[in-house]
Amino acid sequence: MIPKEKYNLADILQEIDDDLHEQKKDVSQEKNIPQETITELMIANLKKKKTP
Repeated sequence: MIPKEKYNLADILQEIDDDLHEQKKDVSQEKNIPQETITELMIANLKKKKTP
């Protein structure tokens, strides 16, 4: 594979670095709620919606 154009390595490395910082883990929704609790809340909500 031979590239048809030359790329500026410094620019590519900067883009990679920017991407790494941009992709940091989103902890805004991380609450460590057990799946069982989530399921119970969802079922309760559905029951509430069905009740007129």
